[in-house]
Amino acid sequence: MDRPTRISLALIALLTLLLAGASSPSSTEVGRVIRAASMHDRRADHTATLLPDGRVLIAGGMVENGVFLNSAELFDPATGRFVATASMQSRRVGHSATLLPNGKVLIAGGLAGRVFEGGPGNVATTEIYDPATGHFTPGPPMSTPRAGHAAVLLINGKVLVAGGAGSDEQSLASAEIYDPRTNKWNTTGSMLTPRAARSAVVLKDGRVLVTGGGEGWNLAEIYDPASGAWRSTGNMTTRRIKHAAILLPDGRVLITGGSPDNQWHPVRSAEIFDPRTNKFTAISDMELARFKIPDATAVLKNGRILIAGGAAEAEVYDNAAGKFFRAGSLDEAHFFASTTLLKDGRALITGGYTASRGRPNGPLSSEQAWIYVP
Repeated sequence: MDRPTRISLALIALLTLLLAGASSPSSTEVGRVIRAASMHDRRADHTATLLPDGRVLIAGGMVENGVFLNSAELFDPATGRFVATASMQSRRVGHSATLLPNGKVLIAGGLAGRVFEGGPGNVATTEIYDPATGHFTPGPPMSTPRAGHAAVLLINGKVLVAGGAGSDEQSLASAEIYDPRTNKWNTTGSMLTPRAARSAVVLKDGRVLVTGGGEGWNLAEIYDPASGAWRSTGNMTTRRIKHAAILLPDGRVLITGGSPDNQWHPVRSAEIFDPRTNKFTAISDMELARFKIPDATAVLKNGRILIAGGAAEAEVYDNAAGKFFRAGSLDEAHFFASTTLLKDGRALITGGYTASRGRPNGPLSSEQAWIYVP
């Protein structure tokens, strides 16, 4: 091989390495996951809500099958520790928590106790947490019991609640609106398809995209607050239940993971919904298959998306590169964990449950928490 050929090959190899480096961020660029102080209680399928003062309200969830919590605690990012706060009026798992414009938190529905054990099953009750007093007070009940429902804050300051599993555990199509100014619920148009274990996202124009879920699968529809009506939109590229959906900074919606059925068949696939075209487009797969992740994603201040649950490692989606990158270990998979963006740009990851390992009462939830540092 002559000298010019060797030089050319060397330049090609160098260029290849430089291009690989440009498309593959270093571990420093991707960020890292570090262990934080533990929560007071083991929790999965709980809620984690960022309060106006920067603390995070952690409420309810399950310790294991049939052991549901009414306890709540607060994470203080200034100290890095969890402190107890007053308990909820009811035990709840699969409930929703929505930060209201007045800084209070609306807790709605959930499973309060298994019916075959004498419990009330899925409930319609609500309660409101006031950070100023640290207490929960009863709120007005919804029109129907719900668990695993969608709950989002509309741009008009009202809360839309849709779908979920009803008192008979069947998926619901009904929807209702909570108005914090009147402290009342009013029914609104029903979804076209009954859904539970779905994901809902408020689009930049104020409409709400709902995707997948039991009986919905790959179907998607959009709610218009102005008319109170739902309409069908393009179908997802794959069936999904217990997946995640989150609004990207550019107004599109990233949809990740889930299972194509009610079994443990997590997927790596991801797709993006574009509200300008009403179409879903498949993108590169995640690094790891994930499901049971409806609250496991957060938009970081750098525009990337953190996904930290449903698998043993966290990862981030880089919208510019169109790829996912591993971002740190959680030791093992944590299903129904919660991820919350903190005001300083870090993210809090809490709880979730792992494999049952032959336990007679099913898998045990974790009290562990982590901090993702960009």
